[in-house]
Amino acid sequence: MPNPIIKKFVVEGSTAFPVAMLNTDQCWPARAADAAAIADHASDADARKIILATAAKYAPNRQGWIAAGWRVID
Repeated sequence: MPNPIIKKFVVEGSTAFPVAMLNTDQCWPARAADAAAIADHASDADARKIILATAAKYAPNRQGWIAAGWRVID
């Protein structure tokens, strides 16, 4: 089976990270720094940008991110 093409996108928000969206969008943190930013609740007052990765056949659910208080910016 060929390796899937990996696509990255950026989400931004200032509330607690909506972890359930990782499952919904079948994505994961692109780097260790992004995983740490997801776990870092101390900076929830400031907007955070997190890079996520997914197989190219999946597109981020923009409405789902908006409903969770975050937005897809890239």
